[in-house]
Amino acid sequence: MAEAWIIDGVRSPRGRGKSTGSLHHIHPQELLAQVLNALQKRVGFDTSDVDDVIVGNGNSVGDHGACIGRMAVLAAGWPVTAPGVTINRFCGSGQQAVTWAAMGVQAGHQDLVIAGGVEWTIQNWADGASSDREFNEFARTRAISAIEYPGLAAVGLGVIAFFFSRVVLAVSKEAGPIIFIVVAAVIFVIGVLIASKPFMKGAVTVVVAVLAAVALIGVGTFAALSGERHELAVAAEEDHYDASHRECGEEESAHYDHLANNTVSLRSAVTATIFVKDGKVYAEAIGMTKKVDTITIPRSNATSVMFRNLDEEDHRLVVNLGSAKVAETGVVEKVGTCTQLTGKNQEQVMTLTIPKPATEDDPYSFTVPGATGEIKLVVP
Repeated sequence: MAEAWIIDGVRSPRGRGKSTGSLHHIHPQELLAQVLNALQKRVGFDTSDVDDVIVGNGNSVGDHGACIGRMAVLAAGWPVTAPGVTINRFCGSGQQAVTWAAMGVQAGHQDLVIAGGVEWTIQNWADGASSDREFNEFARTRAISAIEYPGLAAVGLGVIAFFFSRVVLAVSKEAGPIIFIVVAAVIFVIGVLIASKPFMKGAVTVVVAVLAAVALIGVGTFAALSGERHELAVAAEEDHYDASHRECGEEESAHYDHLANNTVSLRSAVTATIFVKDGKVYAEAIGMTKKVDTITIPRSNATSVMFRNLDEEDHRLVVNLGSAKVAETGVVEKVGTCTQLTGKNQEQVMTLTIPKPATEDDPYSFTVPGATGEIKLVVP
């Protein structure tokens, strides 16, 4: 068996695998052709004596396609009689090329074989979208980047919102706004510094962003594991949002939104005012000087009713709009809505649009849970 010897070896310089890399503008066929010619000049062999050029490549698509081994031989200006072939064993492609070259020499079938590999890795996947480099450049700058950057921004904002919310929910209501203001001020100052000092736009910006992200994720994770602040935890244990609350029953929790009081915006369009005082409900209609036990509103027109709490306790106004059958279940359920809880000497407006009149068997009415009395609602 003949012996196989490795005579010499050369390689190209390395460049960063991105659009700003030093070798980005060079096609991989041209890059390999430069290596082939450099090897020929160093060793001094006659290119017409080459029996084969075996090139390993683990990604034979795009710029690597069309048998890059053969195309590089032609790009190097070697004679068309010099053959070339491309093999793919992924990460072992270059080693396999050398092995096959040695096997051809040892078998006595070949005398001079060039073996090696080429890999033109790219950072942006759009660069491998097709074999047309100009099209890939256009797709990356006009389409891919326009999708990738907003997508990454959305994911980043989602992560920031989630972990920052864990922090705000864990601290007291007084500390939450302070933390928000401090974080916003820090972000503003960092943005001003980066904008005013161009030299900070590189590695310093990346380091600051990474440190901020790590800090936020760490603090947010710790806050999530610590749990929400006490009053939120208590409200959850009381099942503050169960069916009884959604159906406008009496409030049993102390953790409702007191800030909803005085949310009045339609005072001029109020048809009537319903009061609760000393545990009793009564009403006054606009244009009438005495108390009434019936309020009439037009059908299918938005109409506002004022609720004013003159009692010592917190109350909410409830409008009962009869009952209806749920299509999905066939169960008959009560229909109605209500205001937020209203404190002493506070008021809220309820705006109603009722499409059909009540029936004798299923009348409409206003009530106040925890107080006596009822105001009849008539829809002609």
